[in-house]
Amino acid sequence: MGVERCGLCGLPIYVRLAAVWNDDGTITGRFVHSTRVVQAYADELDYIFDGISERIGLDISKIVVEGERKAGLEFTKTLMGKVYGLAGMVARNRLFSRLVFEFVIRASKNAGFGDCKVVGQKHNKLLKIDVKEAFNPPVLAGNMLGSFEAFAKRPGTVRWEGDREHVLIVIEADGDEGRVEEERLKPVLPVVIPGDYMVERCRRCHMPVELTRRYSFDLDRGIATEVCTGRRIVTVMIDSLNAVFKELEGELGGEITRMIVELESDYVKEHAMMPAAVDEDKAMHELLSDLRIKGMGNPTEISMTGDELLVRIENPFSEQLLAGRVLGFYRALMGDPADVKLTPDEEGFMFVKAFRP
Repeated sequence: MGVERCGLCGLPIYVRLAAVWNDDGTITGRFVHSTRVVQAYADELDYIFDGISERIGLDISKIVVEGERKAGLEFTKTLMGKVYGLAGMVARNRLFSRLVFEFVIRASKNAGFGDCKVVGQKHNKLLKIDVKEAFNPPVLAGNMLGSFEAFAKRPGTVRWEGDREHVLIVIEADGDEGRVEEERLKPVLPVVIPGDYMVERCRRCHMPVELTRRYSFDLDRGIATEVCTGRRIVTVMIDSLNAVFKELEGELGGEITRMIVELESDYVKEHAMMPAAVDEDKAMHELLSDLRIKGMGNPTEISMTGDELLVRIENPFSEQLLAGRVLGFYRALMGDPADVKLTPDEEGFMFVKAFRP
């Protein structure tokens, strides 16, 4: 299938159809406005999930699948609710189900999850998905399972075979219709503070020009790459990350929060590209400057006083990951030892303080 791109800036048309870059440091779904997404490095999320497994000595893939399943279930239900409002008479028929899953597959490819294809399907009973160069099979499997359950209106099971170079995901119905309705994820939408983040936009498609400068999209392979580093990026739903973290906390306890902060900090410190600025305050501004374009939030105040860094972030996407990110940049710039404190997001903003312990 040919990939259509904007004739002026070259950005894939699907990116414009799927998401909206807002002036408040958020990226939201164009079809499901209540859904926020964020761009992250593929190996960044792998590092966190693998790091948790290593620290606790247990495979957490089932927990990841469960969190992703709940988010995928809610997203697909909301998406289909919009479609059914226009065309209820075709809801859940066999042809329509194929089209819906093809849409979900296409969305996964354009999110950078790999080259996904439906290779087998029995209406509301079975779904087989072949993926080449897959991003994190448990994440993808959980997301697909949630979409399947939303459409079939019954619980399912998922398994996968192979490795990330080539994996086969198999989903099968397992239970009676109606049970899934009781398990719906109830996302609590955070307060959103208006912002004044202005970016240069393409005159034709109105998307941020920086996207085409920053990323290279290979939609046939389902891979997006950051141009300056060559590292793979993925676009994930914030509800998915929060659902996974909530599942982990429910299974492993409150110490999981600190674990996530430490792992993110270690990753960011190791991979930080140090700016040319000599002044520490200016350097920190530069390090945190890409939070907005990635949909992570809007850093409105960044101040360095002695050995203390204080950052106010409006519309944060994840308290744990942002605290870890700020701490990681602080450690890369100022060295160790270092510690961090955060204030919870309750009114649309959070504070992160990094300091010498």
